[in-house]
Formats: sequence, structure tokens, C-alpha cells
Amino acid sequence: MMKEKFALISVYNKNGLKNLCSSFFNNNIKIISTGSTAKHILSLGFPCKSVSNVTKFKEILDGRVKTLHPNIHASLLFNRKIIEHIKSFNKLKFPVIDFLIVNLYPFEKTIKKTSDFSKCIEMIDIGGPALLRSSSKNHEYVTTICDIKDYKSFINELNSNLGSTTLDFRKKMARKAYTTTAKYDLAISNWLDKNKSRYFKIRNHKKISLRYGENPYQKSFFYKNKSKKTFFDNVLQGKKISYNNILDIDSAINCLNEFKEPTCIIVKHNNPCGASSCKRILSAYKKARLADPISAFGGIVALNRLVTLNLAKQISNHFYEIVIANDFTKPALKIFSKKKKLIIIKIKNLLIDKKQDIKSINGGYIFQDKNLTKINFNSIYCVSNKKASKKTIEDLIFSLRVCKHVKSNSIVLTKNKQTIGIGAGQMSRVDATKLSLMKASNHTKKVGFVAASDAFFPFTDNLKLLIKNNCKSIIQPRGSINDNKTIKYANSYGLPLYFSNYRFFKH
Repeated sequence: MMKEKFALISVYNKNGLKNLCSSFFNNNIKIISTGSTAKHILSLGFPCKSVSNVTKFKEILDGRVKTLHPNIHASLLFNRKIIEHIKSFNKLKFPVIDFLIVNLYPFEKTIKKTSDFSKCIEMIDIGGPALLRSSSKNHEYVTTICDIKDYKSFINELNSNLGSTTLDFRKKMARKAYTTTAKYDLAISNWLDKNKSRYFKIRNHKKISLRYGENPYQKSFFYKNKSKKTFFDNVLQGKKISYNNILDIDSAINCLNEFKEPTCIIVKHNNPCGASSCKRILSAYKKARLADPISAFGGIVALNRLVTLNLAKQISNHFYEIVIANDFTKPALKIFSKKKKLIIIKIKNLLIDKKQDIKSINGGYIFQDKNLTKINFNSIYCVSNKKASKKTIEDLIFSLRVCKHVKSNSIVLTKNKQTIGIGAGQMSRVDATKLSLMKASNHTKKVGFVAASDAFFPFTDNLKLLIKNNCKSIIQPRGSINDNKTIKYANSYGLPLYFSNYRFFKH
């Protein structure tokens, strides 16, 4: 058996090859390579044997078949301790490949750029995944590198181990290679299935340990999408984030995304407890907190504008877990830095890229399309004899936008784009109405408010309660067999009643 060491290199992305080949050269490791990769290595000034010269088999079908050769896979797969393997391999008189460097055709990037079927098909790598699987199976002897980011650690391994690598390193790289091929094949399958995947996947995600789960005795992790930026990339200060924090952060961002004007949302236990839109973000914060100051204690403040010194001072006067905003001035951050445990998160882009909601249940998972329905003047309509003023309609829209993000059954009362009472998570809609009115008890002495419901009123009992307490307009989704009775009741009191075509249950 030959004593020389060989590395097989076949890469689409040729970045970093200079340092890699230099390390091979310094450690007396000879290089075998394919087509364009071999040409690139030679252009860098390093000696290199082409695969075709070693296998005595020319590349065919425009390069579709070049490494799919039994001698190559035999070199990667043979067990160096089994006598029969050694005898069989020696008869081939083929180099022993101890190192495999492969990165795959960029299939996922290609399908994002073009819908041309032939171009996408050509970006399906065949030989690369086959090589990765063979070498990874034999990781007791063969080192597999499939990611440019691992070149540096690989070079350090070679230099620290006299041109070899440790078993722990090889095992780690083998795991990564199998993960890579699994994700790659799943992406192809989903594409061919027109992205209507029949399989649940968590791919290309980094596992991050959280402070704890819903309770301190529960372990918790966040699987972060490595290809996309999340709030985790912009945590500016504070204690370690918990499972509950993440749920509240996501809830706050989802709700805040409904609004373009300066808006503040305060979230507690995955529900908005105060919300307000104003011309100035400072005023929006003050009104959101005053909407329910008791519930706001220990909550999350989310703002869609820059946090300045004055706003930071106002926020710091109260206890919160987290503050989220588009940006923070340096003086504002200095104010927050006095509260070491306060988590500060900068999120410039509030656009939601998640298209599905996923929940685990006993025996599996359930999926649904994310509720991205927009609520505006075009999505609601008046069903009563009396119509509301433009300002009142704006309050109705504001109220329903917040209601969309409150746990069902939910009722949201609003005045001047400020929530004054939120009835969340009640099994009875009447109880949700009563709770919202109780919360609004400090506000209802003023001029009338508007009310929004996340689903239709099955009976007139909710309307009776709201009208009795000086409600001046109501918005609800249509769909009840008693819709006509509800409309008739509203007309009897001269109440402007508006319907939405969409229901907004949230569980």
C-alpha cells in the first residue's frame, strides 16, 4: 500500500484554496482534483493531478460524470484495518485518499434566482454528495471538509498533528457533511414538489441555549436560521434571553408590523397589554403604558422608531424585561446601560419573513399559513344605517389590528389610537367584553370609544354591554347566522357597525 497521502479536491466555490493547498504542500500531501478545480489549483502554482489521469477515465457528459468512479470510492471507503480490504485495494494500484474537500453546486441559490428548469437541474450536484457520503462513512480514516468556513480549523489540525487530523475532528466534520447532504437533497425534493413539502424539516439552523423554558426547571433552545438575520444578531445588552422572552419578542414584532406611523406596543405573556400610535414616538410610548400600567410592569416595550435620550429616560422610570426599537441613540444606550439586566434589541427591518406557524403536539406537529392578512379601509365595510367618521374608522382599524394579535376570545377597546381595555384569552366572548370594560374603567368616563372583536358576536349580549358603556362604534368579523340580528340591534341604537371579511382567532 502506498505511503503517500493524497487529498481529493472538487469544489464549486474556489475561495480559500490558496491557503489550503499551501498547507497540503507543506505537509507533503499530494493533490488530486477535477476539471476547473484542477486548473485553478495549477494557476495558483501548486502541483496537482487530474482525476482523469489517475482513474484513466475521461470526464463525460459535460462534466456530469467525473468522480463517479469505483476506484475513487474504493479509496475513500476501504477500511485500513481489514486485511481483505487492504488486499483488494492494493490490487487497484490507486492512491489512498485521506482527505476530501468538496463543496456542492449552489442549488438553493440558483432556484431563488431563476425559475428556468434546465438551469436549476444543472445545479443539482451528483458526484459531490456521493463523495461526501463515502468519505464520511469512513471517517475513522478519512477527513471530510464540505464548508469553506472549516478550512482554517482544518489547516490548524494538519499543522498540529503532523499532517493528520484527530478522530474527534473527523467525526465532527462527518456529521456536518451528512447534515449538508440531507439538507441538499431535501431542498431538491421540495423544489420538485413545488415547495409543497410533505416532510417537516429544521435545516440550516444553529442551536442556541436559552436561559430556561416557560419555567426555570425546563430546558430550552432556540434554533436560529443561520442564513437569515434575527433579533439574536442585534442584542445590544442585557441578561440571557429566555423561552418566554422569545415568545413575547415575536408577538411584539408581529403586532408592531401592522403599523407604519410611530407606534408603541407593550406585550406581557404573549399578549399586547397596551398599544398606541401617535405623531411622536414619545407620546405613543406614554399612551401605550397608560393604557394598562399595572399589566405593563415587567413587560416588553416595542417601538418602530428611533429611541432618543428623552424616550430612554421615560422608559427607564419603569421596570421592563426588554426594549425593542428600530435604533437607539448613544445617549439613550448610556441610560439603558445603567440597568444591566435590561435586554436591548435593535431591529431595523420589521418585515416578517416567516410564512408558516408550526406547533408541536403529542404525536407530531401542526402547520398553518401565517396570518398575514392586512387590515385597512379596503378590508372592512359598514353594515349599519349609520356610518362612522373617518377618525372613528381609523380607531376601528387600529383596534382590530391589535385584536388580531390578542389571544382568543378577545375584545379590544380603543380611543384616539390608544387601547384603553383589552379582554384577552377568555373562553366566553361576553367575559372578554366584560374584562375589556373592567380594564377600561379609568377611561370610559371620557368621550366614547370603539370596540373590535376577533370573531363575530353570536348574540346581541356583547353589543348591549358595549353600548351601555358608551361605545360609539364596533367592528367584528362577519359569519354568524345571527349577523342580521346584530345589525338590527346596532341600527336600533344608531350605532355604526362594521364588518371584516376575516376572522382573527389566535390560540
